[in-house]
Amino acid sequence: MLLSLGIVAGAIVSSPAPSGGTSTSGIVRGDTTFGYIEVEAADARAAISEGEAAQVAAREVLALHNVRFGIATPRSLRDNWVTLSPSGKPVYSWVFSNKSADRNHRPPSHVLRHEIGHDLFIRYLVPSSRQDQYGGDAPDWLDEMAAVAFEDEKLTASRRRQAARFAKEDTLIPLSRYLSMSHPEALAGAPATPTKQVRMRLATSAESPQFYAMGRAFYDFLVDRTKNKAIIAELAAAFRSGQPLEQWILTRTGYLEKPDGLLVMDADLQSFIALDERYANHPKSEAGQ
Repeated sequence: MLLSLGIVAGAIVSSPAPSGGTSTSGIVRGDTTFGYIEVEAADARAAISEGEAAQVAAREVLALHNVRFGIATPRSLRDNWVTLSPSGKPVYSWVFSNKSADRNHRPPSHVLRHEIGHDLFIRYLVPSSRQDQYGGDAPDWLDEMAAVAFEDEKLTASRRRQAARFAKEDTLIPLSRYLSMSHPEALAGAPATPTKQVRMRLATSAESPQFYAMGRAFYDFLVDRTKNKAIIAELAAAFRSGQPLEQWILTRTGYLEKPDGLLVMDADLQSFIALDERYANHPKSEAGQ
């Protein structure tokens, strides 16, 4: 579970959930449309905003219509990023400030949606069956695409800027490789089991920006071709049923009967990026990405 913005973030699951009741010392607890929050008062608005947006993404992207979860301030530096409440629902432990008491840099608030997307995808759509693997059982590109599809408007615009630039420079990852590759960070030696709190660290693979940009572009392309924003849920169902995803994608999008269907699709993806106004209106480059 990694996020590349020039930095990456990672997370794993376990540890006790926050207890119920109203708290003191600047902590506020309350019910929300997505579940509940138990956070510093100054962070309540951000927690509610990010949680509501993640719930919408869960419904629209993953077809999870009744997902419920909590967002809580960690009680200690030893708390893990996602725990289970007594009801079995996930509780996401998040430090909303960019630095914590232990001087470790934390991801900004808007990264929370990305990480929730990872967890919900693995928790409800394609669970992980091994402790030593990078992410869940799904191909790395599908796991990461789910998280990228949860991101906010600003980060989505950044991904599209990058995709447009990489396409123009002819450095966007070809579909034939993208659909079979491992996550670049895994190939670069990132741990299969990340640290228990989500923290920022430098990306170790130069190809990570292309991998994330490709995830955004290919998701947009598939939605455009299938007219289904929840295409990731369809892909997850196909994977669970044992269908080869490349063939499934070609069939679902009408490319299977074309000679060299994947190459034709790749060319159409390049054209899509060049012509879609969400990509075409972006600058050619972006500093710091």
